[in-house]
Amino acid sequence: MATIIKISKRIKGELNGRLLFFVDRPGDHEEKMLFKRNGFGMQGCPVFGVTFYGLQGGDEIDLDEQKDKIFGSPIQYDQIPHEKLEVQAFFIRWHKFTRKDGHEIWGMADYGGGGDFALNPFNLYSDVKKVDYGKNDITLTINHEIEPGYELKKGQVYQQGNYKNHGLVRYFKIKSKLLSDFWGEDIYMGANILLPPNYDKNKKYPLILCQGHFPGATAPFRYDVELRDREKGFTEYWNSGKGPEVICVNFRHANMYYDDSYMVNSQNLGPWGDAFVKELVPAIEKKFGGIGKAEGRILVGGSTGGWISAALQLFYPDFFGGTWPGFADSLDFHNYQLIDLYNDENIYKLDYPWRSIERPGSRDTRGNIVWTNREEHYHELAIGGDLAHGLGQYGIYQAVYSPCGEDGYPLNAYDPLTGVIDKEVVAYWGEHYDLAAYLEKNHEWLVPKIKGKFHLRAGDMDNFYLNLGHWSFTEVLKKYRCGGYALTFPRVGHDGNITIIEMLEEMREYLDKTLYKKDKKKG
Repeated sequence: MATIIKISKRIKGELNGRLLFFVDRPGDHEEKMLFKRNGFGMQGCPVFGVTFYGLQGGDEIDLDEQKDKIFGSPIQYDQIPHEKLEVQAFFIRWHKFTRKDGHEIWGMADYGGGGDFALNPFNLYSDVKKVDYGKNDITLTINHEIEPGYELKKGQVYQQGNYKNHGLVRYFKIKSKLLSDFWGEDIYMGANILLPPNYDKNKKYPLILCQGHFPGATAPFRYDVELRDREKGFTEYWNSGKGPEVICVNFRHANMYYDDSYMVNSQNLGPWGDAFVKELVPAIEKKFGGIGKAEGRILVGGSTGGWISAALQLFYPDFFGGTWPGFADSLDFHNYQLIDLYNDENIYKLDYPWRSIERPGSRDTRGNIVWTNREEHYHELAIGGDLAHGLGQYGIYQAVYSPCGEDGYPLNAYDPLTGVIDKEVVAYWGEHYDLAAYLEKNHEWLVPKIKGKFHLRAGDMDNFYLNLGHWSFTEVLKKYRCGGYALTFPRVGHDGNITIIEMLEEMREYLDKTLYKKDKKKG
């Protein structure tokens, strides 16, 4: 039996990138993408990946000849069961970046897909085919291309997407000189703007800067989207004018490694932090009427956005006036989820005299394990290979936190196959991106600048064990009497335990005290 992947002759140009092969058990589905049917990612179907350079339309690949190079998740290629299955092939196109530092590296350029290979225009895929796996030869033809769905207007580029203004929502995009210089080609940053209902272009407003994953066309705080029960009523609240008079903004900063950049300067991603504070935020303030001073710039975000909103307040303390990080990614690398990167030897397992156990990567709020750390990393390896191309959470950690290697790609802080930790790379992580360590090291000059500005929230049953880093960072805040607050909520998972309306009302009070200097007692 052979599994043949054909590249349609209609596909033009050289193909470089990652060939994926998906299998799943048959079901009654309408979704064209096999891997999306049961919830893509760790809950989805098995995926097997292998990298190719220089393919052309008309080429054929025998997967069995590539089996020593193929990496799979959650099973390996030779473990595919011989039974009735559905199969599909997918090709993630890579683009060659020639950076200013002289390195040539390959990765998926963003064409508006927001770091999601299944949405990124110009990626390729085959039809789904039902097979009796193991009995007969299989042939899949990659003959479909993901289309942008619109034609570019004059001056537009696909990067970071293009969307139409509507109601109180505006879409904004700039070309970053700092990032373009780093990458050796044009790099754009995007923003989605939610204006107050009584917006006056002649007035100046504070900005609420919402950090997190690629939002696509979604407005800040998911305005005008039907929200879960706890958040119902936000759109009506905002439209009524009862909310604070602020401009809310979220950001589009997809890149070759992930759906967001973590908005800090990095050897591998470039000066995203500087581009944010020196280019994008000032451009938004000029265009829409921002107050233009620190007290008028408030940060907020959860999870990834929690880390970003904490890091920006620490790294640019004179530029931002307060931050609301929720259930943030690891704020202390002694607590990289369940791992102490400085003292542990392996991220995947704990060794005891007579046994080894796998480290969990995710749990529910009862403590049941959803997946292990190894499983999540291996899934990213299957999607992208070993050069942080996995377009996942751990790939972006390597890309943001690590020094650049001699080949132009990030050095791994741990071996992606074995989990063995590289202490030299971890030392670099700790020196530059461990936020608890950064605050500890710089407390003498930093604490006066951030006093009262941190407002942390997390659940004590965070689904990714991020409560551990939350607690250790809280201890540093308390140690140096940084003010603000740091709250932990019992039996709460990956959640900040506050509604959007409650948070905005809290921010209104904060702005009254810090920006408008109102004394509540005096009215």
